[in-house]
Amino acid sequence: MKLINTLLTFAICFTLIFGDYIVFKSKYSNNHMCRAFTDNSVHAAVGLLSSLLFFNHGINVTSQVYISNVFLCTAVSSLIDIDHFILAKSFHFADLASLNRRGIFHCSTFWIIITTLLLLYGRITHKINIYISAFMVIIAFTSHHIRDANRRGLWLFPFGHTPPINKYIYIPSTCLLPMTLAYIYNTCKPYTYSVSREIV
Repeated sequence: MKLINTLLTFAICFTLIFGDYIVFKSKYSNNHMCRAFTDNSVHAAVGLLSSLLFFNHGINVTSQVYISNVFLCTAVSSLIDIDHFILAKSFHFADLASLNRRGIFHCSTFWIIITTLLLLYGRITHKINIYISAFMVIIAFTSHHIRDANRRGLWLFPFGHTPPINKYIYIPSTCLLPMTLAYIYNTCKPYTYSVSREIV
């Protein structure tokens, strides 16, 4: 278990470092389509690895819940970037690169409100699946936003943007995020219903 956790943590770290190199410093950086595809793929990969690391910290669920929530985290991590197309009103990657503002899915306040409501609903109704899904969305948007914050800071409406987050802070923070949230989940989860995890 500890070995898998270590491997997953290193995989997240490697994905961030290598992905940033491809997006910003490689020969492909000037290709808008390649840059957008790689950048989004990194977000999705980090979401996938982070969700696996989260569940590997003693989160006992069924195979169906496990798979569906890993998919949810991966999908949300990637689909956050869809607001670029909405904002640009275009599917041309050159138009996306020229945007000078951020869409609502890149506003951390928006996701804080959504996940808080999901957590409260899941806890009050004792629906553990909703509660777990809320944590998946938290992992997805925080990992995405923290990575983006390396360049543009976090957008915390109505307070504005924070300064950019140094890569020596954002990379360790992203790696530690799943473990921290798993600890919070195990400490605060509703106890009315127990869900046994099958072999996956």
